[in-house]
Amino acid sequence: MSLSQGGLSLRRFLVMGPVPSEQDLIAGLSEDRFRPFEDGLEEERFGWCDWRNPLILPPDADWVTQDRFALFSLRLDSRKVPNALLKAHVDLRLRQLTQEKDLAFVGKEARISLQDEVKVDLLRKVLPTPKIVELAWDLKGGMLWTTASSSKVQGALMGLFIKSFGCELQPLAPLLLAGRIAPELPVEALMALDPFDLALEDA
Repeated sequence: MSLSQGGLSLRRFLVMGPVPSEQDLIAGLSEDRFRPFEDGLEEERFGWCDWRNPLILPPDADWVTQDRFALFSLRLDSRKVPNALLKAHVDLRLRQLTQEKDLAFVGKEARISLQDEVKVDLLRKVLPTPKIVELAWDLKGGMLWTTASSSKVQGALMGLFIKSFGCELQPLAPLLLAGRIAPELPVEALMALDPFDLALEDA
């Protein structure tokens, strides 16, 4: 669900490191923008795109900064050839090869090379499946809100974020949030707190 539509699930991260200038922010988004698949065996690609439309690459500089926030998205595309379909195509090509060249056996290296060749041909015909992760970066408050929910997507986000902007993302766990709300309390005191049981006792 989009940040601009209805309800959605959000994750919060602390942004650790110096806040980039607007020029450096735009440069990072442009340098690591999403780039479509090219020929090869690559099955996953990700990069930055515009938060309004994932086809706007790189994000439109005029729409990235909104007041104290930077708004953009992470686009992750994946493509995959089903194993059963790949196996069937490889088997068919092997049959054709043995008949055309009158071979009794095809060696292991030749089989691997043929499989890679067939996979590249099939990947060209596969439409990638895109996943769009929206981000709202509070540049003054040092907080990032994102729709990234899975650990895999969060890992890609954290890795690309530090590459593009030189800032580390730290998940905002309850203990960390408590430390921000009550900075006067020592960490030892926070860790010693027991969970509050909201279950009602039997009358």
